[in-house]
Amino acid sequence: MGKRDPYEVLGVNRNSDEKEIKQAYYRLAKEHHPDKNPDRKEEATEKFKEIQEAYEILKDPQRKARYDQFGWDGIQGTGFNTGGFGFGSFEDIVEEIFGSNSIFDDLFGTRTRRRSGPRPGNDLRYDIEVTLEDVVNGKETIIEVPTLKVCDSCRGSGARSGTSGTTCTMCGGKGQISQRAGFFVTSQTCPRCRGEGIIITDPCNECNGQGRVPHTQKLSITIPQGSTDGLVLRLDGRGEAGVKGGPSGDLHIGIDVREHPVFQRHGDDLICETSIAFTQAALGAEIDIPVIGGTDKFSIPPGTQSGTVFSIRDKGVPHLRGRRGSGDLLVKVDVQIPEKLSDKEEDLIRELAKIRGEKVTPQGKGLFEKVRNAFS
Repeated sequence: MGKRDPYEVLGVNRNSDEKEIKQAYYRLAKEHHPDKNPDRKEEATEKFKEIQEAYEILKDPQRKARYDQFGWDGIQGTGFNTGGFGFGSFEDIVEEIFGSNSIFDDLFGTRTRRRSGPRPGNDLRYDIEVTLEDVVNGKETIIEVPTLKVCDSCRGSGARSGTSGTTCTMCGGKGQISQRAGFFVTSQTCPRCRGEGIIITDPCNECNGQGRVPHTQKLSITIPQGSTDGLVLRLDGRGEAGVKGGPSGDLHIGIDVREHPVFQRHGDDLICETSIAFTQAALGAEIDIPVIGGTDKFSIPPGTQSGTVFSIRDKGVPHLRGRRGSGDLLVKVDVQIPEKLSDKEEDLIRELAKIRGEKVTPQGKGLFEKVRNAFS
């Protein structure tokens, strides 16, 4: 089967400008990059090579013109390698589009970073859901984080054990090709080695020449007391392994605090509600109030009104970042009025109202009197 039309591969038309071509390449490269598709890496690799090859043709005005006029025959024999593309990390793609070959580099003469040397690994993000109890008491837990580690077989070189890469003949191992145009000198990433400076002719079977392999690392972490929803913990050097001896990235752990069925959190204070009988509100009582991990005793003073909020010191969430102590527990009291009363309860309350001189609804008539009045 012949090669597909580069325009078809990138999903652009022949009138697309440089910006549209770059955007199409960035979108497709992000979707099909092998690092992003570990479950179908072989298929993604082939697809990515096709996307990369199409972009190499269409981003260069001269190659694009030759292809538009002669098709693939116009590309062959021009020093353009139409096969054997490798692929860098996805961050290299972003640099290729928005970084090293930007207009700012051309205008101000900034030198692009060679990718042939060591490069740091990517930072990783891992989100964990915890309970309010975990936040108050602190918690140690085990997490499993998918990442990339240095390949044990090739020790990160990407070449099969006992072999090594060869210097790229197109760029002489520099990873870049410079061209002079009048007074200006422009540099671009070498299309043959993709800026690596070397060509891996016999790639490692374990990592497919990437120097890194997928790995799940188990880590024991501690949820600090007082952690807030959205807090991010950073573990230095626990991200992806670096490339060619570069340092590992960091691991960022996002804390997601689950909503609690009893308590609401306001800063380091906890807020809850509790119900008491109207007799307890009037006469005072010792009641059980909810606290993290159980209940605690609390004395309600006589004459407590519904809606009163009591503050109990140091029963909230521990302060974070080295501050001593904890927030407070705020308990809102809801006085419950009984909906139904026994005859004796009603008599006692009416007697109380009479003593206090308070007007209340007259006592209801008896059943016999209601029936007699109905027929009179």
